[in-house]
Amino acid sequence: TREIAKNKATTGSYISNVFGLRLAMVPLILIAGLVAAFVINATTAQTRLTLMLATAGMALNFLTDSFRIVFIAHQRAAYYSALIIFERLIFALGGLAMLMMGYGLVPVLGMFVLSHFVSFLTTGYVVRKRFATFSVRFDKAVIVEIVRKSSMFWISNFLRIMCQRVDTLMLSAMKGFAATGLYGAAYRITEALTFIPIVVVTAVFPALSKLHTQSRESVKAVYEKTFYYLLIAAVPMAVGLTIIADRVVLFFYGQGFAASVIALKLLVWAEALIFVHYVMGFLLNAIDKQHLFTIVTAAYTAANVALNLVLIPKYSYAGAAAVAVITQAIAVL
Repeated sequence: TREIAKNKATTGSYISNVFGLRLAMVPLILIAGLVAAFVINATTAQTRLTLMLATAGMALNFLTDSFRIVFIAHQRAAYYSALIIFERLIFALGGLAMLMMGYGLVPVLGMFVLSHFVSFLTTGYVVRKRFATFSVRFDKAVIVEIVRKSSMFWISNFLRIMCQRVDTLMLSAMKGFAATGLYGAAYRITEALTFIPIVVVTAVFPALSKLHTQSRESVKAVYEKTFYYLLIAAVPMAVGLTIIADRVVLFFYGQGFAASVIALKLLVWAEALIFVHYVMGFLLNAIDKQHLFTIVTAAYTAANVALNLVLIPKYSYAGAAAVAVITQAIAVL
């Protein structure tokens, strides 16, 4: 996305090689589906077929993403949104039709695969007609460059996901399922808000990448505006949700989860910090400083694990929520 945004003339070359690279990885995805069937001991033919259909849908989506990045890089997100909605409508309407006719899960998942296949064909067609021609290519120099430059993105994403999930795993191991459930209830509410910075940052990332090659002042201006807009969204969200946390928990989960209120009041401030942290991190990625973002991510992930080891045994899910706030504060700093 970044490299195409910098120089749109490279679209055909990058997409052809990314598509070729991903196509070569599809067998690994299908093997993963078979391994999953073995791990969960899928003894019935229906269970095995269900897993393989779901895996096939994921593989098709993996290939389609090769084309979708063109829309983001060219700052034509309308194509991205329209084609995603088209894909979801096929699945929703087709799946609903299967259920209304009395069919079970396997035909519904058949519609899932069909929707992804249609999306793959239509997305590839739009890219070819509107943006650049492409083929399946394996240019060694280009692929080596892609792998080398993207490795830091992979590491930072892996660490970030680990940081988001390790608290739940540690809480479950130390305090059991009840505490994990109370924490998870609050976490799901705040996690649902993460789409806001993701959408905003995805929209400005190509502009930051392109402007980086043209004008440092322009990059600074776009970054500052994005930062302030996300800050303006984050602070009222955090204050408001802190005030009405008890009513929100009661509305979504009922009185049985009343203890989740304290976790929600803490986690919403971690979420507010994520809003501004996202734009900081993606700025570094846009200006070829992804190695710095990876170092930062490694640092706050390590801090998260260490603090959870100290606070979870003493304060349970409230301790895990407090660690989330501290971790994001470290990330921002």
